[in-house]
Amino acid sequence: MVHPIPGSGIAQTYLITDEKDGLMVVDCGSIGAARAVEVFCTHTLKRSLMAIRIIATTHFHIDHIGGIAALLSKCSPKTIVLFHPLVKAYLNAGRPLSPMKHWVTGLVPTLIAGGFFGIRKWSDLAFEGPAGVPLPFFQDCQHVSYADRIRYLEGNRLPRSRIGFGGWEVIAAPGHTEESVVFYNEASGELITGDLILGRKDGRGYVNRFCWDEVQTQWTFAALAEKLHVRIIFPGHGPVFWAAEDAFGKVDGFSKKSARRR
Repeated sequence: MVHPIPGSGIAQTYLITDEKDGLMVVDCGSIGAARAVEVFCTHTLKRSLMAIRIIATTHFHIDHIGGIAALLSKCSPKTIVLFHPLVKAYLNAGRPLSPMKHWVTGLVPTLIAGGFFGIRKWSDLAFEGPAGVPLPFFQDCQHVSYADRIRYLEGNRLPRSRIGFGGWEVIAAPGHTEESVVFYNEASGELITGDLILGRKDGRGYVNRFCWDEVQTQWTFAALAEKLHVRIIFPGHGPVFWAAEDAFGKVDGFSKKSARRR
């Protein structure tokens, strides 16, 4: 089961529970998000942070990774951080992050969807460092303190594969960034999309224009909409939305009919 973490800041943090495999956190984006995960675990679920087996990310942007170290410091020494293999090149080989487009027409709606202008706590804007900032002058600042806890998914193309937690799979979803992924549970029809899809207050979603490659973003969305049966979408920013048969049908701008033509 996926739990959106209340008060997780600009980006949405999710906690996945599994009776057998424990807990997994997706997109812990700030120190405030790490604290919100702790409160939710201990007070709502009555679970210890020691039950967190995996901290995963949909992509390597600061608002999705900026609280990992703070959370990891309170987890088990066996807790791992799961990254796309391109992140290894960002951290170790000086590979630049994906250059982003549509800063005004794409980023501003993303900030609004994520509640940026309603932020009340400084910790929601507190990050552990500049890693994950997609600007050229931060290229040499891609360093994290938990390198020894990182495990990389296999292969840059990331064919749909299980991650060893419940029935969850990871699927490559390039477009917003080169290393973007989504997490999918076929049995429950749940999809965690990161910044590929954003949610709106009217119960619908839309494909994010703030991206590395808009054509690739459209192709990725079309491919996922054609191949996956999704009932509930957990976006990287904005509210969760769902439909009994096909949640992709509530994403504005694209349809399964157009997906088949691509």
